[in-house]
Amino acid sequence: MISVIVAVYNVEKYIVNCLKSIVNQDYADFELILVDDGSSDNSCNVINDYLKDSNINWQLIKKENGGQSSSRNLGVSKAKGEYIWFVDSDDVVTSGFLSSLKKLIDDNDADFSFCNYEYVKQQLPPEDTNNEICVYNRDELLNIFLRRTINFVLPSMMFKKDFLLRNNIVFNENIRFSEDQMYIWDVIFNSNKSVYTYRKMYGYYLREKSIMTGSPYKKIMNGYEVYSKFVNELKDKYPQNKDIIKLILPRWELGTLYSAAKIIDYEEFESMYKKMNGSSLHSRLKGISETKANGLSLIAKSPKLLYFICRNLI
Repeated sequence: MISVIVAVYNVEKYIVNCLKSIVNQDYADFELILVDDGSSDNSCNVINDYLKDSNINWQLIKKENGGQSSSRNLGVSKAKGEYIWFVDSDDVVTSGFLSSLKKLIDDNDADFSFCNYEYVKQQLPPEDTNNEICVYNRDELLNIFLRRTINFVLPSMMFKKDFLLRNNIVFNENIRFSEDQMYIWDVIFNSNKSVYTYRKMYGYYLREKSIMTGSPYKKIMNGYEVYSKFVNELKDKYPQNKDIIKLILPRWELGTLYSAAKIIDYEEFESMYKKMNGSSLHSRLKGISETKANGLSLIAKSPKLLYFICRNLI
């Protein structure tokens, strides 16, 4: 059985389309665990109204607001399935998502499987017929994720629950910005084998004022402190991977500055830039071999130019 875990927070306008894509899966052996993180809107009533007459195995758990990470961790603790999938409550998937990713895990004896995704302007799943797959070992995927040479996000991944539990892989509940990246790094460092399909099966819906696009300055900076500590712990745990680990934090800083330029004013951006030592990003990212990262880090020698480029031209 697959445990499908959905963290819910103020998504009354979007949750039905997400639920439709889950209910309409061509694979029936799954449980749906929805964890409401203290929503102040009508999300819970919408969920109950939509699922009350369905034949699927589902439950809605209500908790005080503690962030998406705490909701996902609670969902895992209640999960009875052999496989875990975390789906964002406003996104959609193709009807073959569950069956395809489970089959990839089983056929390749992998710790997890994952697929390509597509940003969608409407809550409609992508259409794709690409059947190419790749099997990766741990070190191959570390390099791939660092350089973003294939496209995937955490909700486009399915995990063996035993793999997560054996390696004590959980979401850090002290961070509410970029928590998915930390989780993915933890997953990859602990993995032996994974399998990827180039088929786009996950529709990533970017809505206004979502968690990703609406994170304020304080939330980002709190994430920076937690992420820095996380990278230092990686250095101690995996000294054999020091060449990759030294690039993880500056890679995150550059991506964060890129995203932050679009949602905060210049005064806050400049403060963030200084705390992240933005002027040294190009030298600290030496060896990353990624064209976009190299170009942006070179521009980052000037905070005003970086802000303008990221906000307006890219």
